[in-house]
Amino acid sequence: MVTSNSRFWRLFTVFFLGIYLTPFQLFAQPIKQVRGVIHLDSTISGGEMAPEELVRLLKENGLHAAIFSDQITTRIYYGIFPIPAVTEWLSASMVASKFGREGSVTAYGAYNYLSLLNDLNRKYDDMTVVPGVEVFPFYYWRKNLLKGDMTMINGHKHFLAIGLEKATDYDNMPTVSEGFYKGYNLQTLLSLWPLALLLLAFKCYRQARHSLRPGLFKISAQIFVVIGILFLINNYPYKFGRYNVYQGDQGQAPYQDFIDYVISRGGLVFFAHPEASQNQTHSFGPLTINLQTEAPFRDLLHLRNYTGFAAFYEGMKYIIPPGGIWDQVLTEYCFGIRKQPIWAIGEGDVEGDSFDPGLSQTVFLVRENTRPALLKALKTGQIYALAGPVADDLTLDTFTLFDETGKQATMGQTLKTDTVRLVAKISLEGNENRNALSVDLIKNGILIDTYKGEGQISIDLQDTLDTSVNRQHYYRIDVRAPNQTRLLTNPIFASRLNGS
Repeated sequence: MVTSNSRFWRLFTVFFLGIYLTPFQLFAQPIKQVRGVIHLDSTISGGEMAPEELVRLLKENGLHAAIFSDQITTRIYYGIFPIPAVTEWLSASMVASKFGREGSVTAYGAYNYLSLLNDLNRKYDDMTVVPGVEVFPFYYWRKNLLKGDMTMINGHKHFLAIGLEKATDYDNMPTVSEGFYKGYNLQTLLSLWPLALLLLAFKCYRQARHSLRPGLFKISAQIFVVIGILFLINNYPYKFGRYNVYQGDQGQAPYQDFIDYVISRGGLVFFAHPEASQNQTHSFGPLTINLQTEAPFRDLLHLRNYTGFAAFYEGMKYIIPPGGIWDQVLTEYCFGIRKQPIWAIGEGDVEGDSFDPGLSQTVFLVRENTRPALLKALKTGQIYALAGPVADDLTLDTFTLFDETGKQATMGQTLKTDTVRLVAKISLEGNENRNALSVDLIKNGILIDTYKGEGQISIDLQDTLDTSVNRQHYYRIDVRAPNQTRLLTNPIFASRLNGS
């Protein structure tokens, strides 16, 4: 039985809290952890499992987010003078067949692809399906045809474009394989030169009427017509791209153009397998084609505005160790050299039916498991990455910075203070090797302490920021668990109270 006195205190409490808290804060749902897999390749682009099969597999393994990234195109071509476009079309078909990579989102249709994933998102209430594509924006050829040797450079330099909702955004995505901003320009006028051959053919036909040897002029006219039409077909649709695969290395510009395109349309861009290199050789009769890609992890330092990178499994040697590539990028952000930080994700890179979805996960800290909430967590760094055989048993219970008044910040956020209290707790449950838990605490790219324990590690650290340097500071955690299992947080930032 509720008394009038208890009603009074309930109303008083709501009124009192309402003075200091917004309605959203007062009635907001608690933060929950949603586990999912980023980078799912389905049968649409050469994978072995249909999209719905992948969604069901994740669900059966206790995961609740599926971020797809089928390849936007698998088209690789080489054109031979004097009719490069015709031979490009022929070579693209042969290369795709040889490599077994004939499917793509472009071939399937971007509208069909988005419709399929949207239907799956509606069908499975406890799963959130997010669209994305894998892209290799640019490659170029290094060749020596006299020796029968051709090498394609950077075909394995891949990015994930996640969260674009419009089919036209995929149809117009700038990649060199699909034209890279093809349009009309001065080269368009030059490409119409075969019209001169048709004009010459017309004059030859007219001259044949008055010539003592009309057959010679008619044969010449027919040759001009055939050659002119062939080159008009070759040059069609008379649009030309910004970058050319036959002009060698063109620096970071093609990749930056791609990044800017996706970001400007509300999407997110992540480096896929940034420490993976490629060196393959394929034979086409007497011709040898080499595929070479140097691991592009250094490009994280040179490109701008991308969202993040895949930390697991291809990011563990050069990028995520203390003082590595990631810390160098974060330091640039903290000194104002970059406009935004970058975030780490786990990457499934799923193609085969032997895929174990528990091996590489990204955990989203969200209030609800919806597509907008997951994309916002990816964009703002409120995620952490997991990889390894016991990843399902490993959890980041809390990782928070507090100031002296109790204000707090979590991953991806900034706390304005001169003195911080860092509180973290990591749990390893249900594993017989619970004693092999180790936690590295990293501040500003420097390992400041390592904590070891059994089953659960708690950290409660008081720290004072260096006020002599005008910069932001950051903290992140790298956890090692049994069987080479890893957990990697994204950073929390702290800036001085009197800083700019």
